[in-house]
Amino acid sequence: MTAPPQDATPGENSRALLEVRDLGVEFTAPDGSALRAVRGVSFTLRRGETLAVVGESGSGKSTTALALTRMLPGTGRVTTGSVLLDGQDLATASDQELRAVRGARIGMIFQDPMTALNPVLTVGRHLDEVLRAHGPREQHGRRRDRAARRARAVELLDRVGIPEPHRRIDDHPHQFSGGQRQRILIAMALAGEPDILLADEPTTALDATVQEQILALLADLNRETGTALVLITHNMGVVARSCARVLVMYGGTVVEDGPTAEVLTRPRHPYTAGLLAAVPRLSAPSGTRLTGIPGSPPDLTLLGDGCAFAARCTLVEDRCRTGVPPLVALTDGVRAACLPAAGRTEPLPAPAPPARIDRPAPGPVVLAADGLRKTYRRRGVRGRGFTALDGVSLTLAEGETLGVVGESGSGKSTLARVLAHAHPSDGGTLHLRGRDITRPARRELHAVRRQIQMVFQDPYASLNPRMTVGQIVAEPLIAFGLGDRDEREARVAELLTLAGLDPAVADRHPRSFSGGQRQRIGIARALAPGPSVLICDEPVSALDVSVQAQIVGLLTDLQRDLGLALVFIAHDLAVVRQVSHRIAVMHQGRIVETGSADDVCEHPQDPYTRALLAAAPEPVPVTPVLRKAEVPV
Repeated sequence: MTAPPQDATPGENSRALLEVRDLGVEFTAPDGSALRAVRGVSFTLRRGETLAVVGESGSGKSTTALALTRMLPGTGRVTTGSVLLDGQDLATASDQELRAVRGARIGMIFQDPMTALNPVLTVGRHLDEVLRAHGPREQHGRRRDRAARRARAVELLDRVGIPEPHRRIDDHPHQFSGGQRQRILIAMALAGEPDILLADEPTTALDATVQEQILALLADLNRETGTALVLITHNMGVVARSCARVLVMYGGTVVEDGPTAEVLTRPRHPYTAGLLAAVPRLSAPSGTRLTGIPGSPPDLTLLGDGCAFAARCTLVEDRCRTGVPPLVALTDGVRAACLPAAGRTEPLPAPAPPARIDRPAPGPVVLAADGLRKTYRRRGVRGRGFTALDGVSLTLAEGETLGVVGESGSGKSTLARVLAHAHPSDGGTLHLRGRDITRPARRELHAVRRQIQMVFQDPYASLNPRMTVGQIVAEPLIAFGLGDRDEREARVAELLTLAGLDPAVADRHPRSFSGGQRQRIGIARALAPGPSVLICDEPVSALDVSVQAQIVGLLTDLQRDLGLALVFIAHDLAVVRQVSHRIAVMHQGRIVETGSADDVCEHPQDPYTRALLAAAPEPVPVTPVLRKAEVPV
């Protein structure tokens, strides 16, 4: 095991490698107005240092990272400040000078490896392109040697833990798991042996065990090569395990920064305290309501002269609304941009204890599966194929939430699709309220699908961008022949209200909404036909902790009010425990353990369950990182 990286030691490494001073970034809005996405951001980064940048979506984290090498999309531009890399100002550097820095001195790991990798190129081709463009500065001659580049690519794949790299180098991205694809992106970022590695949400959609592997790999690389790491994330558990220093952003500005141990245990800014209170804890029992930050992040086009967090702050004073608070040094190396905090000698008040979810006892069984099997076979390829479900049996009662956890490839999403009749099963039986729906006729299938609806992982990809919100929510009503036009319009308004949205937004398109709002639209659509069962496939994995708390709270309230039965699939065990009555743990297509949420989390029986629990991140500083996931095969 290895502890989180520590600050660079005094000496040569204490010299600033990167100095960012008063950085400002603007975008031009469609109406021609200026949108100030980043305002006055300043920080330093030393060689070998590990810095986390945290905050909600829209806080400016990714924009700040992209601005360091001027890779801003669309109309984005650096308007103020400087970005000094060993004294060279990248904010004013020429395109030729920036090409010499990108990839070679500053490497980038993107959030979604599948969209960052070209599906028609082999992994070897990906690495070959990077080595030709950004190979090690002392080995420029080797860039023209194809055999040398291939040998180096194999070395990189081996270094990031890809098994049999000499053979896998000729495989395509789709032939790798999500965690392995993320490792390939890391290998590409390391190809130029950069001084700084920018990692933008590298573990967001990964299972806890794979996340552990990626974090351990980044920690090893940081320690062995001295590469400075800037980790952009909204996961406070990842911050606690990986970074020595943390920078908190809100509304495009830095509101707090300092040593990780200080910021996570004694936050000085109310926003930081709110983020930490919203983090789900694995120790919290089933039925605990997640605590979100009231309100929403600010509209950057409407920011006034005061503190951007004033509208959501519990300590707000009149003076907070008239001037932007400066980032001032407090104690223990922490700086905070909060006028009330600057005058306090005691820590911020502890948050109120989490409330309990008011939920009745589950009712009669709604859905029952017995021995479900599903095997995928590649067309034109002989063989047994891949068994995704291998004899899965479960029950789900009215008003009950069944949490389903497991790594990618364990069969969770296949189970969801089979239960929802999106994919037919190859064996076993499925009953809905005692009626056999294993292989329903076409007319019966239509009725079954009305009773079993899904909420998907990616709210933007699952919404038609050309349709208005009203059309999206009304679509199931039309498909199932429910109501006339006036009745459907009234039902859409009712559903939007149930999902916590203003019915007036029905004429707007999905692009106009935040991630959490889009997920609410997806929930409203799923509720439209009046289902008995709602299957939620990773509904909060890509959301900030505060928005995650709002969506989970919405689902539990809807369950209580409508008597819904929920299947809640997620890789965050802390969220699953708090929202679920029971948990089913899946591994290699089978349920290896099931029981009440509290029993499974407190007294796990299966070694695989224990490994998942051990890998779950908690926002507690100086927690060891596993060298490699100790997961049974």
